[in-house]
Amino acid sequence: MKKRSAFALWATCGLLVTAVAVEACGGQAKAKFTVQKGLVFARGDRELTFDLYRPQNPSGPFPCVIVIQGGGFRAQDGQRIRPIAERLAKNGFAAALISYRGRPDHEYRDTLADVRSAVRFIRTHSGEYGIAPDRIGAMGRSAGATLAVLLAVGDGVKSLEPPGGAAEGSSRIQAAAGIAGVYDFVARFTDKDQLALQPNAEKKRRTNGEWIGAEFSETNADWQQASAINHVNQADPPVLLLHSRNDRTVPWLQSRDMHARLKQVGIAAEIEISNDGGHRGPATAEQWIVIFFKKALAKKAAAPAR
Repeated sequence: MKKRSAFALWATCGLLVTAVAVEACGGQAKAKFTVQKGLVFARGDRELTFDLYRPQNPSGPFPCVIVIQGGGFRAQDGQRIRPIAERLAKNGFAAALISYRGRPDHEYRDTLADVRSAVRFIRTHSGEYGIAPDRIGAMGRSAGATLAVLLAVGDGVKSLEPPGGAAEGSSRIQAAAGIAGVYDFVARFTDKDQLALQPNAEKKRRTNGEWIGAEFSETNADWQQASAINHVNQADPPVLLLHSRNDRTVPWLQSRDMHARLKQVGIAAEIEISNDGGHRGPATAEQWIVIFFKKALAKKAAAPAR
């Protein structure tokens, strides 16, 4: 039997809400989910929005995962990573697919501030959206993975705050997952093994420098501050890292070294390295992510928001 989809569209409070029912092979119905599109979480030089995916059943509040798209640290709207949000919603999570500012007009502190703003907004409005405010995680692919893990290990780090300081409210998350992320920008361009895995290292050094806001130097403070590996501490939440050995965009050694650093201080870190998959990561990445967040954001496991 072929897959069949039924779509019901209606407008609620000016927002597009979509109810989706997908029927799998053999006639077994999959979980339904709803989508609210274009929710605004921040306004500044541009409006930042998110699409909220939630299970259709009314048994919330649900744990929530902030879903962060990659794209070379350019400004993003998140739509290319939509299938992961859908999968999370089908498995009992709320998933917030967020936009953010990035290069060429904005640097890493601005981008991280946007991601933190999304967490604060969702936590503040958790009652409206049926979300458990003390069970919020983040995941991303490529640049999105870098941001998700920075969000996990950079809580309270003053040097990562934008000019003017942090906004009020907690942006602490209770778990993070990253697919093919950069966690040590300095080692990416100084370690000979990592350089050997990057055919276009010089181009990447320039584009990373545009986002970081400085030309590359292994002693430059911003290159060090943008590297999640330098902010790991014993208070960090659980982290899942996924990568492929044949990734020619970001060396898989980034995830290996970040995992080792997390384990060194006693963090509940997990890692899966596949032989194939390229920069998209392991073919089973979405399955790993669902399993990880079901464990990490369970009611008894989640750390409180601070």
